[in-house]
Amino acid sequence: MLDLCAFYAPRGIAPEEIRRMSLSDRAVLRVGRSRWYEEMRLLTAAGVSTAFAPEEGSRGEE
Repeated sequence: MLDLCAFYAPRGIAPEEIRRMSLSDRAVLRVGRSRWYEEMRLLTAAGVSTAFAPEEGSRGEE
């Protein structure tokens, strides 16, 4: 439960609220956190691939 508190406290859900939640409510928070991490992973991968992709029309000529 501390992992949920650490993740959601900066996002506006106090640890006391998480402690009072039912197990199913906490499961929803875990799924939401998992989706957030997956989205950040995909965005980071897209950013890196965009940064290292060669520009259109460039053939190594400067």
